[in-house]
Amino acid sequence: MNSYSIAILLYGATNSNRNAHTEEKYKGLVTAFIEKGFQVDSIIYNDLLVHKLAKELLDYDGILVWVNPIEQGNDRKKLDALLLELSIKGCFVSSHPDVILKIGTKDILYKTRHLEFGGDIRLYKTHEEFIKKFPDTGQPPGIRVLKQYRGNGGIGIFKIDTTGFGNNSIGMTHATGDQGGHKLTVTDFFEEMKVYFRNGGMLIDQEWNPAIVNGTVRCYLTGTKVSGFGYQEINALYPTTGTSRKAPSKRFYFTEDCGLFQDLKKIMETEWVPQLLEIAFLNAEIVPIIWDADFFINKINTSNPKTKYTLCEINVSCVSPFPESAIPLMVEEVTNQISAKH
Repeated sequence: MNSYSIAILLYGATNSNRNAHTEEKYKGLVTAFIEKGFQVDSIIYNDLLVHKLAKELLDYDGILVWVNPIEQGNDRKKLDALLLELSIKGCFVSSHPDVILKIGTKDILYKTRHLEFGGDIRLYKTHEEFIKKFPDTGQPPGIRVLKQYRGNGGIGIFKIDTTGFGNNSIGMTHATGDQGGHKLTVTDFFEEMKVYFRNGGMLIDQEWNPAIVNGTVRCYLTGTKVSGFGYQEINALYPTTGTSRKAPSKRFYFTEDCGLFQDLKKIMETEWVPQLLEIAFLNAEIVPIIWDADFFINKINTSNPKTKYTLCEINVSCVSPFPESAIPLMVEEVTNQISAKH
């Protein structure tokens, strides 16, 4: 085969010693690429390096990016503009910024609410609309989850208790580790949420799913094919015990052939992914080499997968770590995508 060159972009300070060749999350992937004849360089990204990288990255056939939507308080606007420019000039980029905006932002939960695994999802595009419509007074008060338009690591995701709304009290727990949560007046609550509507932001309102106590399953995909699974018993916003919260537990990984999740795999590949791409107006060729969808497990012992799972999240921007089973599929996908450009 031709000898292709790829750059793996990791976020860091300009003098950072981060290196995909040695970092646990990526070294297995790097080794697999090298064994297939690729030249692999690990490159640090931050906004100060944009102009320098705009020239250097043109020398690569492919650019694989692991940079979160929010890094050290910075967004990805400059990086995404750089990646778009490189893509137009012929570099293969994953994840492509256009894909992130179509399926990697939280509003995709609203757009896919009518598909299998969908749920009670609402969307507020302005702060005024949010004040007017949240919570839905036509429904019994209860627990909701609010998510900002674009984020990672639980940033801007809140568990909201609306049961005291009529008494001017709202309970609020941040997914990043707000022990036990806190109470706010209705006015203070809406004021605190105002920041998430800046610069075209919005809030997604998702029904709280008590089945979170069954754990969550993460379905990893390479392109349009399932490439592995992860199971985590305790994650962010797991119910509190008294005034304390349990720390997130380890995620255990399984191959794409694991019998525990074949029901989910079948629907994902034959129904859900094709429908998602149709809704998002995306071609299969531009789908990332690694992305995932997280699911609540509603009913453990059921033969109906369409009621067994409910979609919780879709992650596209920066999916790592990933199961080892995904690595050969990722290498194959990159090879095919770069070959198609030559």
